[in-house]
Amino acid sequence: MPKAITNVYKILMGVAVAAATATTVFAQASYPSRPVRLIVSQAPGGSSDTIARMWAEHAGKAIGATIVVENKPGAGGLIAAQNALNAPADGYTLLLGSVSLMVLNQFTYKPLPYNPEKDFVGVTMLTTVPFVLSANPATGIKTLKDLTEKAKAAPGKLNFASAGLGNSTHLAVELVSNALGISMTHIPYKGEADGILATIGGQTEVMAPVYGTALPHIKNHKLNPLAVLSPQRTPELPDVPTLGELGVKGFDNMGWSAVVARAGTPADVVEKLNKATAAFHQSPDVQAKLKSMGVIPMSGPSALVMETAARDAKAWGPTLGALNLSAK
Repeated sequence: MPKAITNVYKILMGVAVAAATATTVFAQASYPSRPVRLIVSQAPGGSSDTIARMWAEHAGKAIGATIVVENKPGAGGLIAAQNALNAPADGYTLLLGSVSLMVLNQFTYKPLPYNPEKDFVGVTMLTTVPFVLSANPATGIKTLKDLTEKAKAAPGKLNFASAGLGNSTHLAVELVSNALGISMTHIPYKGEADGILATIGGQTEVMAPVYGTALPHIKNHKLNPLAVLSPQRTPELPDVPTLGELGVKGFDNMGWSAVVARAGTPADVVEKLNKATAAFHQSPDVQAKLKSMGVIPMSGPSALVMETAARDAKAWGPTLGALNLSAK
């Protein structure tokens, strides 16, 4: 190839590369230029949905765009996760991550159709939340001792509800049951709200919903609280002991929520969303609402999400593996 032509070719290639780079930089710098989707694996009405909508409102204002919550319940969160992974890694489709999606599902769904560590990147931590082990009042179960005695007298007869197979509300009860040496039958529902209604209605006898979802039903005497899965008793339920007080250790911090994105999402987009979360955590209205729900704000760098997931998988993996749980 003649030298002159070669030089022209090099110049044109350089211009093309520069243009492509400039286009990419501009696209990232202009983010967001359209509405952002936040996919939630729970049905509307539960505490996870409430937290997602508050974050969407405040973070959306901070980045100057509308963040639309889309509820995709069912299949233990697999539908929501797959929906997020089917979208481009451009920051316009996010997923409300949780201990269920990012940790527990890998011990329930084998093979899990996604790899939490490789397929997602953390965006921001949002909250941690206690669970409340609760029973339908008609069962006569008022304490953890009552539950243990009733379950041991008739193994497998008591049913417990959850927000879905592999959900934290499922595996929390499995882990507690294992620690207590009891056996109950699991009945999964398409979301926390449905599981609560089933327990109140008597289709199931026991559930461990998150604190905010359980509290109004406890206040209305539709559920008997047996124990809280938290480091200390809560102000709204001062007479309800923690599992730790009752001698059942290792359940202080089972529930957390976060925002994640598909792996490959530009780092500057992730950082922009992480910084926008300050508007959520610093809002007096959000702080008051979270307090009323018994939810604790949790902030930190984007890397904290996957670090927390790895920590929990290591801590609970041996016990969950021994339970030999699997999706039917």
